[in-house]
Amino acid sequence: MKIINLKYSALSDVGCVRSDNEDMAYVAGRLIRDSGCSGDLKYDSTDTIAFAVADGMGGCEGGEVASEIVCRSFASFVKTGLPGKDTDAITALKEWAIAANRLILDTAGLRPDLAEMATTFTGLLFAHGHLWLINIGDSRCYRIRGGILKQLSVDHSERERTKNSAIPSNLIYNYMGNTPSEFTSDVSELYCLEGDSYLLCSDGLSDLVPDDIIESNSDDIQTLVDLAKAAGGRDNITAIIINL
Repeated sequence: MKIINLKYSALSDVGCVRSDNEDMAYVAGRLIRDSGCSGDLKYDSTDTIAFAVADGMGGCEGGEVASEIVCRSFASFVKTGLPGKDTDAITALKEWAIAANRLILDTAGLRPDLAEMATTFTGLLFAHGHLWLINIGDSRCYRIRGGILKQLSVDHSERERTKNSAIPSNLIYNYMGNTPSEFTSDVSELYCLEGDSYLLCSDGLSDLVPDDIIESNSDDIQTLVDLAKAAGGRDNITAIIINL
């Protein structure tokens, strides 16, 4: 991968109904909640840059704590760097996810008020001239290529697993804080092209704004959040746009 001018923008909003924001974003080294940021980076094969969205669950305090724990853990993982081989990088990401899941469980075990805490996690990691996607739960990763939106992540939801549209979309079977024997993570390498854009978002956006509307507004983070709020904003809304 040659040097790429990478541009990003991120925004995390409490929405219109909830009093607390349980989402958190990791944006090129920064943790974002109830705020936004944007920037430009030059990326080449010597760099490690990452972005992620975590949607906390388990009550206001529990959700906030869970999403922050996993984003801080991911930040530490990114700083340590990755093995040079692609297969080792996939293994390293999966091993990190197992450790982060255990960290959520161990923390919850120490505090009864956090016993039900959990979080989704969807992240993009640029390293060694490659791009990897990791997904746990139903926060999403989309790619926009040639103006066409495509969902790259697979929702770990009962609706997706059973293909039954009558099941509420927010019922998920996999998340950070899950029983270790039932926990899993999807990790894959993505083949990116200059001009591609990627959108990471919590379901506060994807549940309320149809894909075709997301597609036509995928270059403006504020518009996407405003559209979700105009549709009711019943959940926290967090999104990151990365342009290559």
